[in-house]
Amino acid sequence: MTERGSFRAARVAEQNVERQAFVLDQMAGRPAVRTLKAWALEQLAPTAGETAVDVGSGTGADVVALAELGARAIGVEPSPGLRAEAVRRAAGADVEYVDGRAEALPFADESVDVLRSERVLQHVDDPAAVVEEMTRVLRPGGRIVLIDTDWGTAIIHPADPDVLQRMIAYFHDENANPYSGRQLRGLLADAGLEITGETAATWIEPQDGARKGFVGMMHLTALKAGVITQAEADTFARTLGEAADRGAFHMSLTMYAVSAQKP
Repeated sequence: MTERGSFRAARVAEQNVERQAFVLDQMAGRPAVRTLKAWALEQLAPTAGETAVDVGSGTGADVVALAELGARAIGVEPSPGLRAEAVRRAAGADVEYVDGRAEALPFADESVDVLRSERVLQHVDDPAAVVEEMTRVLRPGGRIVLIDTDWGTAIIHPADPDVLQRMIAYFHDENANPYSGRQLRGLLADAGLEITGETAATWIEPQDGARKGFVGMMHLTALKAGVITQAEADTFARTLGEAADRGAFHMSLTMYAVSAQKP
């Protein structure tokens, strides 16, 4: 596995599992994410007797949702801590959580009816290889939905354009695949799958996001990396905080979802 390999497993292992679960819960509660999750379930429409897999299952909520529709539901997650948390949360639901990486799924050829993967491809170095691997395990007629963020669509306002551009360029360089969202359709088509649906949702950060989460920490991370100066970091944080106090802060980005079927 590469340094930035599937799901950034090594980095996840180093983090506090409670913190990781908290972040995943916060993201899952965003309206844009809820909208795309619901759309994915509609497109996949798993039924009793089918095998449904969630690649990068995290805390396992989407695996439970697949099981509630009658499928044999399996979550693939490389973090032992998150798998344990998923089992705890499942509380007796008829689900499975297994160790595995997106580029080497623990399933036989053509053994999966339904597969979903959310916000995983942005973290892998070779998304085409991962989608080929997902295609390998799908049965003919099998359905797949990919959901991912496109960080190239991110807007943060107000901020000094030069400072913001340097920060964003740094984070793009640090991310294995920051433009993942716009690539989903092409990745599925190039893998020989038939596109059956495509949609998008805009993530709009609430006003308190100016001081917490990714936006609230990005200036500190960029400062530590030497991308911006202390004065620029202080001005960035102050400008966004003051904007939020008067209800004028804006941060948004676009998330995409594409569904396909194996011929």
